[in-house]
Amino acid sequence: MQELRLSNRIVQNDALLTEKEKTIASFLLEHQSEIKDYTITTISKKTNTSNATVSRLMTKLGYSSFGEFKAMVTREESVEEAESDTVSKLTQYYKQIIDSSHELIDSKQLATFVQAIQDARQVMICGIGNSGLSAMELKYRLTRMGIYADALTDPHMSLMRTSLLNQTDMLIVLSHTGQTKAVLDTCQLAKEKGIPIYAVTTNNHTPLTDLADVILFASKNSIIRDEKFINSQLVTHFVLDIICYKLLENKTLLENRRQTVELVLND
Repeated sequence: MQELRLSNRIVQNDALLTEKEKTIASFLLEHQSEIKDYTITTISKKTNTSNATVSRLMTKLGYSSFGEFKAMVTREESVEEAESDTVSKLTQYYKQIIDSSHELIDSKQLATFVQAIQDARQVMICGIGNSGLSAMELKYRLTRMGIYADALTDPHMSLMRTSLLNQTDMLIVLSHTGQTKAVLDTCQLAKEKGIPIYAVTTNNHTPLTDLADVILFASKNSIIRDEKFINSQLVTHFVLDIICYKLLENKTLLENRRQTVELVLND
């Protein structure tokens, strides 16, 4: 989590940035290959800001100085220019997002997340909209392992089901922005009842990260600067795949899954 690339640093700290700092951040992402030739004055002039504003942005992004920023960004592995055909281009996009998400996974948070699922009496998974599809997918995966799980994809049902939980249960929240009102209402209720909240999200410094007890971060699709790339759930499913793989290291859960899958195949 210490050596994040520029794109992840910007996404993680977006909520802390002023509009001028966001303008600089966007400029840096668009001209990343040229940063090695820039001075702090060059950047401030090209973004119509000041040296002090650029310097404050460096601090918010976790760099100790402009020199460190420039050195670290220059060292970052440059993304191979995408080939012209669609299949190769999408393959490169997937690789870029998976590599970016891999960088954000905190092994200690992951271990705590996985253990909590195994210890919980029941697991409620909250997701609205596109995240609701991911919530349903996780529900089915956990159910096949013999874990009691349900997906909460309707705002009213989320509140009702959460009101019946107790401290031996857990709430998993899937939300890219971390600012969806229905999701936050559910989390607030869970917090008041002392129910542990586990989140998978892309943004840091949000109302959701303030409420959550354990957080797994995924990369953001906006690092791909192509409006035709519309896969909104790839990063979430990558994290869910990691969680499920770790769960299936438990021999009992693995055997449960074998039995349930075999039952379905033989039906």
